[in-house]
Amino acid sequence: MVWPVPGSSHDLALRYLLELSADIRGALLLDRDGGLLATAGHLPPDDLAGVAARLAGAARALSPNGDGHTAIEVDVFSEGGVMFMLAEAELVMSCVTNRGVHAGLIFYDMHAVLRDLDRAAAAEAIRVGGSR
Repeated sequence: MVWPVPGSSHDLALRYLLELSADIRGALLLDRDGGLLATAGHLPPDDLAGVAARLAGAARALSPNGDGHTAIEVDVFSEGGVMFMLAEAELVMSCVTNRGVHAGLIFYDMHAVLRDLDRAAAAEAIRVGGSR
């Protein structure tokens, strides 16, 4: 279950990710079931929902204990650039960059943004009187 976060928080988080790294051309944020939560930057619009579902499925398949919630980092290099995927807790984030980036820095920024989203969700849960 994705904790309630104000709808614009997902969009703002991805925009912040793009500000953190000038190398990131575009990003997706989805839930572990493949539901597309937000996009930012320059991504080909042809099949974002399909890409999101395949990324979420890959994150579940790569989970070593089969629960689909283990943190997973994947980077794929190609001639046209690099795709990064980070699955952590209930969210999957993916971004595309130019070649020649430092993978550790991209993953550091992605982890930071997902932690910020988790804190925002916890604060929202407290604000509405619930608990996590």
